[in-house]
Amino acid sequence: MTTLSVGQYINHDGAEYVISAVDSIEGKISYTILGLDNPTLAEVQETSLRFYKQSDKIMPLADVHARLAVVQAVIQRREQEKLRAEQEHRELTAKVKSMPEYSDLLTVDKVQDATNCAAKNIRILLKKHFKGVTFSVRKRHYTCINVSWTDGPTKDAVEDVIGRFQEGEFNGMQEMYEYNCTPFHRVYGGVKYLFCGRDFSDELIAEAIEILRKKYGENTIKPEYTVVAYRKGGLWSECREQFHHGLQSKIDSLLSDINKIKS
Repeated sequence: MTTLSVGQYINHDGAEYVISAVDSIEGKISYTILGLDNPTLAEVQETSLRFYKQSDKIMPLADVHARLAVVQAVIQRREQEKLRAEQEHRELTAKVKSMPEYSDLLTVDKVQDATNCAAKNIRILLKKHFKGVTFSVRKRHYTCINVSWTDGPTKDAVEDVIGRFQEGEFNGMQEMYEYNCTPFHRVYGGVKYLFCGRDFSDELIAEAIEILRKKYGENTIKPEYTVVAYRKGGLWSECREQFHHGLQSKIDSLLSDINKIKS
């Protein structure tokens, strides 16, 4: 095989390179090649040159040195950016670990699984913030955790406490999941999807109906508008004059705002 020289152009998969150095160690020849389309530097063994197409073009030595300087500067800058990012990550991780509000939480390095760790920590936070409320925290599979409860706090209140464990969100416009993992997730766990679902007891539904009856009167919120009628979904077409989406929707909206946490 003919040994190529510095300045020789070669091509691979549509990308163009130039040889910037030729080395021989124990009889084995290797080439340092510089990317011309992108600022890359790589070492290629002579035996691997069969995957490259040789060109008749030769780059002047001064231009090779200039290109090498550019590539090395880019590589150095990228390495510095990587080191800065790693340092920032270490600092943020240390900051998260030292926050007093997270002192009761388990860490991924102890649980050995990010999703399991997230589920355990969700239970810890719910118990801490909503005393006396029974929550169901179930891991449907390794990408999803479902949290459900009856009455108790509002859905917004629960999501404010545990929503931080979700690692991103689904972008419907691009039909893809966009991750936004933070040091919090790496330390205390996280999950791709976190769903919160609040159920309502008959007593709370009756309370919501009574609130509306007192506000709008019995001529509007009639006696036949009961918990049973609501459970059957029979109130969607009622009271359209007062409520654009019907009485069923109005009750739903009111229920979502009622906080049943005992003070």
